[in-house]
Amino acid sequence: MGGKVIHDTIHGSMKIDGVILDLVKTPEFQRLRNIRQLGLAYLVYPGANHTRFEHSLGAWQTAKRLASELELGNDGVVLEVGALLHDIGHGPFSHTFETIYKHYTAEHDHMRLGQEIVLGKTDITDGNGGGRIPEILEGYGIEPREVADLILGKSGKPYLGQALHGDVDVDQLDYLRRDAHYTGVAHGIIDLERLLKVLTIHNGELVVEEKGIEAVEGMMVARSLMYSRVYFHHTVKIAEGMLTRALEFAMEGGHLWDFWKMIDCRVLVELEDLEGLPAEMVRRIKYRELYKAAVLAGADELSPDEKRELLTAYRNVKRRQEIERALADAVGAREGEVILDFSIADLMLSEPRLKATEINVLMEDGRLEPLTKVTPLANALKRRQTPRWAVLIASPKRYVGAIRQSWRKVLFG
Repeated sequence: MGGKVIHDTIHGSMKIDGVILDLVKTPEFQRLRNIRQLGLAYLVYPGANHTRFEHSLGAWQTAKRLASELELGNDGVVLEVGALLHDIGHGPFSHTFETIYKHYTAEHDHMRLGQEIVLGKTDITDGNGGGRIPEILEGYGIEPREVADLILGKSGKPYLGQALHGDVDVDQLDYLRRDAHYTGVAHGIIDLERLLKVLTIHNGELVVEEKGIEAVEGMMVARSLMYSRVYFHHTVKIAEGMLTRALEFAMEGGHLWDFWKMIDCRVLVELEDLEGLPAEMVRRIKYRELYKAAVLAGADELSPDEKRELLTAYRNVKRRQEIERALADAVGAREGEVILDFSIADLMLSEPRLKATEINVLMEDGRLEPLTKVTPLANALKRRQTPRWAVLIASPKRYVGAIRQSWRKVLFG
């Protein structure tokens, strides 16, 4: 009794009650209504206005179905709660500002912040009724620490961590379908029904049965193409870079240090009020007057030494800012008018996407084999997570030609 029915675009009618309903009612969860799932991707895909709120509910519904298929019992409740709250720590525009979190906020990234919220150590609502999540969990006999650890992918039961943070997990099973639907890009279509049937637990691990290999391959194709087509679309990355530079400029001036608590529209209003570069960037984004791609260089166009130099810039915000200023000086642009961005997996000298937590396949004869050993396609797809470009340099149109002529000399001497 007392449950509610939510009608979702992807999953249809979902009934929520008990601990899930109580968590959905919290200010921390309601805040997710105001954070776009795909950041500024709506500037390229006009329908991409869906939110972290919808996705979190979808991840919960997927976790609920997987828990039922696997007959997880009480562990299933922990998985459901972890899936519901896995994005509770997201800042404005989702992943847009993720690259500067650690530089400006010390230890914060959205998963660690989510852990702190679940443990009651951080109130992301600034006193607007937040802080009750641990109390709610304990009231239902759920240990907040167990949920907080699961959000970080840690669990005393490996299959729980894998179900939320693995090669085939409930997070991806929702966002691939949802993002494909709202962007209108057909690449994210996956066989959810089949995938839920072929996942099983073997010796405490989440594994896929051999008969389900094709369904997993299909999901990996979908993920790879969504990365190329949507998540790393160069125009999306340019817009995100512009907004990130506006925020950096504001924080260097002593403003917006608590940006990670804000929602999308609040960040835009605060930046616009600062005038100067932040206000100009917001105006450009508002009216889609975006910078143009001056350089889209592939990994095969870079030497090993050049990759190492760029990897340093990726890891060090100050170094990246120095390079941007040098490029701006070289072409007569103002600070903030040249943006450097990376498709980082292509820059890595090793294969960063080949996770140690790779899902195993339970063969019909009872053996366990790594997915990439069973299917060469999976191995190839893991290496192809990002688009053809490895380095992106963008600026207002009037500087594009000059940047194309000088960027290598400025970056690599």
